[in-house]
Amino acid sequence: GISNQRVLGAFARVPRHLFVSPELREQAYDDNPLPIASNQTISQPYIVALMTECLKLEGQETVLEVGTGSGYQTAILAELAGHVYTIERFTNLSETAQGLLESLGYTNISFRVGDGSKGWPEAAPFEGILIAAAARRVPPALTDQLSTGGRLVIPVGDSWQQELLVISKDREG
Repeated sequence: GISNQRVLGAFARVPRHLFVSPELREQAYDDNPLPIASNQTISQPYIVALMTECLKLEGQETVLEVGTGSGYQTAILAELAGHVYTIERFTNLSETAQGLLESLGYTNISFRVGDGSKGWPEAAPFEGILIAAAARRVPPALTDQLSTGGRLVIPVGDSWQQELLVISKDREG
């Protein structure tokens, strides 16, 4: 169901198997989430693609990603946007992802360890904001940091039921 050729091209270029542990590499391209460090997961490829496609990136945008995780989604975004700011709450995940992404040659990514619900105010506004993990509600700081015409993509709900929201911001808010 993914039709954006730029998104599909990014998926062809990013080696997903490098973002999972060696013992899971045979499953890296299966369409399901896989465990990573700190009791977290790398999202299934379809969800990564769907959320990315919802941003409607054209190539020069500044994007905020909340939840760096393994860095896989970060790499996909870096293929499609001008610059990616990514926030991870776990230091070990952020450092590992940063090392891998730098070794793969990405130079358009800035990293931060912290509370992603607060966003990255000094780098705002963002044309796109992607939140990797479900939240009970949309953090107001993130909608405040969204530019006019920008899109915020976030799964909202609890561990039992979630809905993927795409929020656009116009001149009225």
